[in-house]
Amino acid sequence: MENMMEILKRARDKKIFLNNEFKELLIKIQLADSNLELDWDDGAGEEWARFSNKKDGIVCMASAKIGIVFVRKTYKFSKIKNVIDMLEIVFVDDYYSENWFIDLTNLKQTIPELYWHTSEGAVDTSSFSLDDLYFATI
Repeated sequence: MENMMEILKRARDKKIFLNNEFKELLIKIQLADSNLELDWDDGAGEEWARFSNKKDGIVCMASAKIGIVFVRKTYKFSKIKNVIDMLEIVFVDDYYSENWFIDLTNLKQTIPELYWHTSEGAVDTSSFSLDDLYFATI
């Protein structure tokens, strides 16, 4: 199990996105690797953007609030490396393994930019996946 709070704290220390900075980052990522398809609804206020390609499925998940990106190890990210270098880059095997834990009280106090939307008990905070994180904080 890995503590999500430690990673999110490092990410918040690196970057808090303001104004259109996140949109600009997404455009740069797409320009750097034209094989990536973006899944993000800015109009709905989604807090995570996901990129996928035909070979690997979802390969990258980035927060619209703080400077973190989760990158699948199987994705050869050399094309986007320079674009995301200033963020906290976390390499993962997949987005569905439940190998993360988090203290929600600490999250609310330390990283108010990320809001845990899901109701208490809907996600097991002692063992959750990145997909769970995505849906709990989208």
